[in-house]
Order: sequence, then C-alpha cells, then structure tokens
Amino acid sequence: MSLFDFFKKKHKNNSGQTKLQVDESIDFLSVDNGSHGDNFGGLIGFGSFNTENGENLIHQHMVLSSMQKPILEKNEWAIHQTIFQQEKESDKSLGVRTLQSGKEILSAYPYLKTNYTIPFTTKEIFEWSHMDNLEAEIKGGGRDTFGLGFFATDYAINKDKYKSNKNLNIKISAIGLVLDKSNLSEIDGHNLSDGFASYMPNQDIPRPTYYDFIGVLIDYESVNITEKNDGYIVKVKLINEESNPDFFTVDMLINKENMRISSLEKGMRITGALWFQGEIA
Repeated sequence: MSLFDFFKKKHKNNSGQTKLQVDESIDFLSVDNGSHGDNFGGLIGFGSFNTENGENLIHQHMVLSSMQKPILEKNEWAIHQTIFQQEKESDKSLGVRTLQSGKEILSAYPYLKTNYTIPFTTKEIFEWSHMDNLEAEIKGGGRDTFGLGFFATDYAINKDKYKSNKNLNIKISAIGLVLDKSNLSEIDGHNLSDGFASYMPNQDIPRPTYYDFIGVLIDYESVNITEKNDGYIVKVKLINEESNPDFFTVDMLINKENMRISSLEKGMRITGALWFQGEIA
C-alpha cells in the first residue's frame, strides 16, 4: 500500500459520541472520497512528489509531526504538527499536520499558518465519511460578499463548533498547485485593469476547495523545506476592493518546482491554481 493509499482507507467508527445541537440552516453532505496527494504535490513540488525521495520526505515529516506535543486535542483525537521554517517575528510558518488517535496516524496534510482572518458564514459541510467524519471541506461565504470553500485543518477537534455555529471567524491560507504570470488583457471584449483579480472553481479537481485564480502579487518571502527544496510564501490579492486592500488577500505557499516563471516581482499579475485551507480563529 502506498503512502497516499493509506489516507484513503476506511477507519472504524467510534461509539460514545454525544448528540449535538446543530444549526439546521447548514447543509451536511457525506462524501466517501478526498485525500491530500495533490496538496502534498503543492507543498514539495509535483516533480519531487512523484519520486521515492519525495515520498520519504513526506513520511519523515509525518513521523516528526506525530512525535510533537499535540497543538489541539479532544477526547481520543489529537492534531500534531512539525514546522519546516519560520522567520523570526513572522506570523507565517509552513509544515505538516497529522491527525492521530493515540499513536495511530489517521491522516496528514500540509499546513500554512496565518493570522489573516475573515468573517465566514457556513452554508455546507462536506464530511469525509471514509475518515470517520473527522475531516471536512467547508463551503460558504466570506464577509457576506464572496463565496469560497476551504479544508478545515482543525475539524476533528472543532467539528462541533462548525456544526453549531453558522458564523465564525476563519483564518484562511492556501497551498498553490501551479503559478505563472498572467498576460490576460481582456475577458469577453472587456479590457482588464492592472489590478484585476478573481478566482473560480478549478475544472480539473472537482472539489469545493480548489480554485483557479488571477491575482496581484503584493509581497513574497523565501521559505525552505529542505536545502534543495524551497519556494515562496506569497501574499496574493484575490479580490480588488479599493476601500479595503486586505478584503481578500491571502498568504499562499508556492513551491519553485510548481512555478512556470523564474522570478517574482511585487505588483505583477499572477495566475494559477490553489487549495484553500482554514481554521477557526
């Protein structure tokens, strides 16, 4: 069994769960698929991901994560994490989280810490039944204005809060899957401004957390995963709201292997695909 086949296996249901007063305005959907292979490809680069060394690198950090003190825990469930690198006095850090029951690793996924927070209204929760409903994708709206979905990196611990509170403050970040410079100048005959930004559901990965985007690069900083594997944490504006520069401007990891351009420049318009993740602030 390969590393990521492991993430797709079914786990035994656990008894003794108490009933919860849920918000009936939230739609709950059970899905029996969903995994983190593409997300790890975003983390270490798809070229590296498809090699034995890449698989060993991910497995190594899964083990390192599992050995750390839990950062979140409830009953028998715990979330652990390990960090590759964090700049001094920075609010951003990149690593791997593991979901565990005792010493058993149930799942693992890339994690990009951020303090960027938006008010969010939940409309749908897609629980992963093959993961004992311990992982989920959340779909709804940000700032009562724009729609988006994100993978809840804290769902196993905070699922009761997601189910019973329609309105939450959510920390949003992203893992980039591909990045290029955007040369798009018009849409349907309408000229685009230099500050044009937008995103839409990705057509290749039919899940509510993957999006294609055109955005403005606000800032970037280097980040190292290993000595030979690195990338950038970029700040990208995905909605241009002149009255509020941070209306929807998120931190995103992009591995150099997944870049189709050789360099970045502040203010440039970029395009690509990303995976949103989030957690309760």
